[in-house]
Amino acid sequence: MELPTPKRDQLIQQLLILLAFAIPWAKKALPTLIGVLVVFALVRFFKRKTASIPPRPTALIALLSLFMLLVLGTTYTQHPDEAWNEIGIKLSFLIFPLLALITPSLAKDEARKIQDAFITGCFVFMAITVSHAVWVVVQHPDWYYFTYDRLSWYVHPTYAATYQAMALFLLVHKGMNNQYVAGRKLLHVLAITLLLAFIVLLSSKAGYLCTLIVVFYSIYLAYQRGIRTAHIALPATIAIALFISMIVGLPATSERVKTAVEDIRVNESSATANDTVIAVHTSSTSMRLITWSASWSLLCENPFGTGTGDTQPQLNSLYDQQGERYAASRQFNAHNQFLQTGAEIGWPGLTVLLIILGAVWILGRSQPAAQLFVMLCGLNFLFESFLEVQAGIVFFSFWILVYSRTER
Repeated sequence: MELPTPKRDQLIQQLLILLAFAIPWAKKALPTLIGVLVVFALVRFFKRKTASIPPRPTALIALLSLFMLLVLGTTYTQHPDEAWNEIGIKLSFLIFPLLALITPSLAKDEARKIQDAFITGCFVFMAITVSHAVWVVVQHPDWYYFTYDRLSWYVHPTYAATYQAMALFLLVHKGMNNQYVAGRKLLHVLAITLLLAFIVLLSSKAGYLCTLIVVFYSIYLAYQRGIRTAHIALPATIAIALFISMIVGLPATSERVKTAVEDIRVNESSATANDTVIAVHTSSTSMRLITWSASWSLLCENPFGTGTGDTQPQLNSLYDQQGERYAASRQFNAHNQFLQTGAEIGWPGLTVLLIILGAVWILGRSQPAAQLFVMLCGLNFLFESFLEVQAGIVFFSFWILVYSRTER
């Protein structure tokens, strides 16, 4: 029996909700869910034989353009197998803009349900990882399993912390609108506190910065809405104090911050002394300085990029030339999405990436969560090649679809 059109639209919206719920914790299920969403969207399209262009499609067009530049990059690559493998990984850049044409627009209430599903998914991920850590520690007493990559063992801590930071903002924003978890303010505050604590345990430096962005952007929004300064200052001070005290109080997390600061000081003093001695860098912060320098060199030498799939081999060659054996053996990417995109498909690709962020920021004039999304992605792009794995690609593409299709 054929579903009525409204029911078909409702089914697609339910699939978007399910996808939002799965993104933080069920990464292996994402390709299947996306495939099911595509099938039902196509069925809807062929029944109606009409497409709907979002009122502000710039971000979607730019995302599609980024994919086309990657396809173009396969024509001058020296590693075609790697190139087409990368195209497969980044199919979301094609799928989600096309889905935006054949999926129904989202009312604000429907968009809120999608955001609520994402928040729930973040708490599911928290429950899974903490339960796993407890189970392991009971058998092998090692408290490190409650931090960093042993806690977030199947999703990189940086991506996990970014998801949690976005969920944190969504909860804070709901609180500003007097929309509390289960209708209870105390439970809402507890949920926010748990998210803060979990981000600390993830021990991602980018995650710490994301959390501070959430706090200060929330303060800005509260001020813009005319909330009294006294009502803003107290919860903000408590949140920042709690967050910092948890970081300082946990040995594993404080050690990572201390190491990052020491690495920056060492590299600054080395540059001042014009030191020519090649050191073996193994910490994440010092390694980024090496990868950034190598990626910038590739971008300057190749205005249109090295070609899709060629960046890593050429980075490895540069590492070898510079004597950075550790970086070459680990095949480190740029650890900066702007440089990664630029090195691969040149200045055109970098320009398109900036256009995407700018276009979503404009969408955020009526959707504060969209602007927060841009800030979180922009920050992560500075420290990670965020769009080189599914954890970043699907997250990025999905929310661009949601914010582009949400009614003003």
